[in-house]
Amino acid sequence: MKHSKLVTKPLTREAFSQFGDVIEIDGSQHYSINEGAVERYHDLANLDIDDGGRAIISFFKINHTKTFPHKFNLMERHPKGSQAFIPMFNAPVVIVVAPKGESFSSSNLQAFATNGKQGFNFKAGVWHMPLISDVKDRLFVVVDRSGPGENCDEVSLENETIELTLA
Repeated sequence: MKHSKLVTKPLTREAFSQFGDVIEIDGSQHYSINEGAVERYHDLANLDIDDGGRAIISFFKINHTKTFPHKFNLMERHPKGSQAFIPMFNAPVVIVVAPKGESFSSSNLQAFATNGKQGFNFKAGVWHMPLISDVKDRLFVVVDRSGPGENCDEVSLENETIELTLA
């Protein structure tokens, strides 16, 4: 059985641009609205909806905890639309991604750790690991696609386990 190690790096707009968008206030375009009572942080992610779908908003809650280093062997992608995650808590989250395409190699995996205030938006077709957390019941607002056609492909890494370590 093949065993690979993957170490997280900080989630930045530049480092993550191949996979999607970082959703955060820092460095974002913003302006005052409502006679100065509200600051609008504008257009933080490029939502991608395909094939007659529509954007939906959901909550995702993590039901089980993981420890680090964490071993995993499952990846998924959403070929018909982007998928944005906005945390409802102030703690880092680890995400693992691979470039979009019909398949991927574990040698192309990259791991990122948010700063606790960032959300993230996977581009359509980008491979990613299911959500993991070291704390149960963390809640995310998720914006993604609903509509006709299959929009979730899951792949088990046969005979391979990736060990994810925090930096």
